Amino acid sequence: MAINITSLVIKSESFIIGKRTYTARYTPEIDEKYSDLMLKTGDLYRRVEKYDEDATLDEQRKLVKDSYQEMFDNSKDYLAAALGQKAADEIVNYADNRAVTVVKIAQAVFEAGQSDELKQKYGSNRAQRRSKGND
Repeated sequence: MAINITSLVIKSESFIIGKRTYTARYTPEIDEKYSDLMLKTGDLYRRVEKYDEDATLDEQRKLVKDSYQEMFDNSKDYLAAALGQKAADEIVNYADNRAVTVVKIAQAVFEAGQSDELKQKYGSNRAQRRSKGND
């Protein structure tokens, strides 16, 4: 008997954010875009770590503000590549332009294309309804 490993092939996943459903299509280009996002994030962390400890409070605030903006921009670019520009704009708007939320969403979209762990962690809409007895 053959072992079925078809579930390892993830070509697309759908996500519900607010009242909308978005679909990410996973391609080598999307994987490359996420790798780029991670490299940029790593570079950002290195720059923050090397920052002068004697910096003034205003300089520290500027660094934090600029860092959050850069993480936000990079995550939004990834969402645009994975879901399309219109969807990325809608999601960012829904998240009230909050950098931390947009970064987490970008990470979740990527992780869903790697394995079914997100479904296990958060459940699918259907699984959630069934567990509540709302078939």
